[in-house]
Amino acid sequence: MKKKKWLIPSVIAALAVIGLAIWFFFGRTAGGGSEVAYVQSVASMNGNVLADRYAGVVESQQTADFKADSGRKIDEIYVSAGQSVAAGTPLFRYSITEAENKVASANLEIENYNNQISILAAGGNTTDIQLQIRQLQYQIQVQQQEIAGCQQEINNAEVKSTIDGVVKSVNETGIGADGSEAPIVVVAQTGDFRVKGKISEMSVSSLYPGMGIFVRSRINENQVWRGQIDTVGSEPEQNNNDMYYGGGESSSKYPFYVSLESTDGLMLGQHVYIEPDFGQGEVKEGLWIDMGFIGYNDDGTAFVWCGTGGKLKKQTVVLGEMDDALYRVQIVEGLSEDDLIAYPEESMKEGMKAVNPAEGQ
Repeated sequence: MKKKKWLIPSVIAALAVIGLAIWFFFGRTAGGGSEVAYVQSVASMNGNVLADRYAGVVESQQTADFKADSGRKIDEIYVSAGQSVAAGTPLFRYSITEAENKVASANLEIENYNNQISILAAGGNTTDIQLQIRQLQYQIQVQQQEIAGCQQEINNAEVKSTIDGVVKSVNETGIGADGSEAPIVVVAQTGDFRVKGKISEMSVSSLYPGMGIFVRSRINENQVWRGQIDTVGSEPEQNNNDMYYGGGESSSKYPFYVSLESTDGLMLGQHVYIEPDFGQGEVKEGLWIDMGFIGYNDDGTAFVWCGTGGKLKKQTVVLGEMDDALYRVQIVEGLSEDDLIAYPEESMKEGMKAVNPAEGQ
């Protein structure tokens, strides 16, 4: 997937924060008046691109919700979460006891009305008798309509799936955690998958439709799927305590959905990591570091503060390609992965003690 120029502002902003942290922790003068420059390994940063990770789950492109009709009781649920179903598979059945009782009661009423009609008809053919008979015949029609409605409930007591898929959830009460109406059964259609993720309210503006995305396996870091964001929800999800990977936020979470170029190897319901595509899937030739480590002499030549050997020195380097989207530059000459470098500071000078905290020096 091609990198887009809209990545530049967000990546530069993110790397500026990283650079500030590096300055604070690795480029300051140590306490007690002694001048120390903190350095880090070039190998540790070569090709390393950081990106936030968000929890995601593989789901179907389409789901079907099967709710209970108002006022009807559920007698039996036939399926359970994770079960495969075909179109026409019974999912649950309504209780028909009340409908059967209504049919029996209506039949008794009809029988009673017919008996009254027979008695009236034997008493003559007056206008008053004919009026009473017509009223009883109307009541019979009302009861017949009641029977027809109840019989339809009895005949359609079973609710069947309209799609081939997998049962995503079963809710016996039909009431959600927030007290609102919820489906009894939700079926996810088999076929194409998408990935649903969640992002905090503070970060939701950083994602938008069309943004390149990596979906990474939680089991195998090297197993990835490429895709792009389809939609970002405008309303937060309720009762959500999820936290994004590597963070500690507990604010409202907004859903977003990712479509994939390929879903080979993914399973419905699989939990994955979602990462914005900042180029971390690309393998670059040569040595690449953050542009923030580069300083420039008055004559325009580039240099880095190199701390190899325990002493700080200014090392001239030759620059190659630059990746503005990732804010990184290729080093053609003057530096190797074995070297240690420091984030440049005005107070730095050659001969300062260079310390690599990772090595406990």
